Amino acid sequence: MRWTKMVALTAAGFTAVSLAACSSGGPSGSGSSNGGGSGNNTAAAEQTKAAQAVTNPDLKGPAPEVKGAKKGGTIYIDDSSNPPTMDPAGIYYVDSNAFATQYLYRTLTQYQIVNGKPVLVPDLATNVGTPSADGLTWTFKIKPGLKYSDGSPVKIEDFVYGIKRSFAKESVALNGTDYQRQFLVGGKSYLGPYKQPNADFKGVTTQGDDTLVFHLTQKVPSFNYFASFPEFTPVPKAKDTKNDYQKHPLTTGPYKVDSYSIGSKMVLSRNTNWDPKTDPVRHAYPDKVQINFAIVDLASQQRILANSGVGSNTVNIGALDSSLESKVTGAQKDQFALGPSSCEYYVNMNVNKIPLNVRKAIGYAYPWNQIRKASGTSKINLQPATTYAAPSLQGYKKYPPLPYATGQGNGDPAKAKEILKKAGKLGFELSYYYTGDNPQSVAANTARKAGLTAAGFKVKDLPIPKAERTKKIADPNAPVNMLQGTPGWCYDWPTGDSVYPVLFSGEGIPDGTTVGQFKNAEINAKMDKIGKMDPEKAAPEWAALDQEIMTKYVPGLPDYYSMNTATFGKNVKNVGLNPIISMPSLSQLWVSN
Repeated sequence: MRWTKMVALTAAGFTAVSLAACSSGGPSGSGSSNGGGSGNNTAAAEQTKAAQAVTNPDLKGPAPEVKGAKKGGTIYIDDSSNPPTMDPAGIYYVDSNAFATQYLYRTLTQYQIVNGKPVLVPDLATNVGTPSADGLTWTFKIKPGLKYSDGSPVKIEDFVYGIKRSFAKESVALNGTDYQRQFLVGGKSYLGPYKQPNADFKGVTTQGDDTLVFHLTQKVPSFNYFASFPEFTPVPKAKDTKNDYQKHPLTTGPYKVDSYSIGSKMVLSRNTNWDPKTDPVRHAYPDKVQINFAIVDLASQQRILANSGVGSNTVNIGALDSSLESKVTGAQKDQFALGPSSCEYYVNMNVNKIPLNVRKAIGYAYPWNQIRKASGTSKINLQPATTYAAPSLQGYKKYPPLPYATGQGNGDPAKAKEILKKAGKLGFELSYYYTGDNPQSVAANTARKAGLTAAGFKVKDLPIPKAERTKKIADPNAPVNMLQGTPGWCYDWPTGDSVYPVLFSGEGIPDGTTVGQFKNAEINAKMDKIGKMDPEKAAPEWAALDQEIMTKYVPGLPDYYSMNTATFGKNVKNVGLNPIISMPSLSQLWVSN
């Protein structure tokens, strides 16, 4: 899953956010993570532990009450990112996915967090899905009596239409997932309900008025995990306003949208037609939720730790600013949560524009330490990366770092220059975007440019406004050759089939979801074979593939594994970090004032 913000030391000008499953410094109750809080010395060690993918198909609502929780008040969520869409068909960023699935859109399956670990459970479906003997169909029965936020009934055909909308890549699904195109029968050629309103799409059908059947092109043992995505929420065709749907959507979760100013804020209030008895994982404790977009993390975190004004009721989901590290590891450790993550970030290099030996030279030259120092990055937010998958992925295996992919150090400009001279590529031009209106990004880029220039590269660095960055780096035809495509990835579920195919199959090149626009027939054949295996047997095969791609192809340099953090006001309670949405379990939060 893509993340719209990261430490300024990467291609971005956003500060980092850290992600995944550990607990908080706040009180913990049913449905939340348990364990250590701020300043947790075991957090880095926990990053190397594999997540456990388990299911509880019999879990029923309502969700267990959080001890001591009360209803009322307003909670504020500060997000330095500006997600490109909040339409369920196009959501594929960590922050928008969390806001959607925790507050607005219920899906076929969802997760309950038990002792800090994700457990797949039924949501709008009565169980977690039933595969056929050959694995080529998955069947889900829908709970009865479900309603939208306007009081109208949820119908079985609304699920089908919702899935169809996720193929409308020209509009509502522009930035959405590609799994459905790969998994569902007819997905490769289907263009969605706007371009092909009369098409007979065979990827999903119905049985009676309460059963969905998904028809797959291949065996996908983890398909029911994919069914937790916003694309699996129902949308009534008669009320589809296309690109305007995100502003006033019909919701099935505990909140509805009062207003949405794109790029600024979204205000939510309770959905009175949400029935908690049918929902095993969510609560609606605050009266209102206000999500603030494109905020400055430092100012937000300072306000929170000063418990000034609405800061007392605010959660900041960004990485901690280094200037505040002593506070959250000292006197205010109870207002900070730290844990391991499902996310990793990369330095992408376009394999079609930069030769392999030049890509390796970039790796030797990259001034990791200087960039991080220049950006003022707190070490609490990251661990240097040497693989393409985060250590919390099932089956993760650390292998000796390649000398051009260490994720740390001052760089070796002499070695890089030697490689360039030998290849006749001295003076090779590297071009990329960076966020020109963010001081951290500017400082990081100064260090990056100096290191690459010293190694014999010519650098064409193109400043762009923060507001344009997400779309610019997703454009596969942009006039650059580096730092393009998805700058970071958070696995969609804790098995390799939600990491390697989406990053390295080439399917996501048009949408900017690949690393280095990499596509290789041999690697694709191996991924297809591994993807059909039982997840437990597939795990070591994914790990071996990671090493093969790093050794033979190097489409990107591993940058860092993100640590999961949250900074929160004194009135915000039950802040448990969630390993799937990679931030606090938002629907478990409550405010004391």
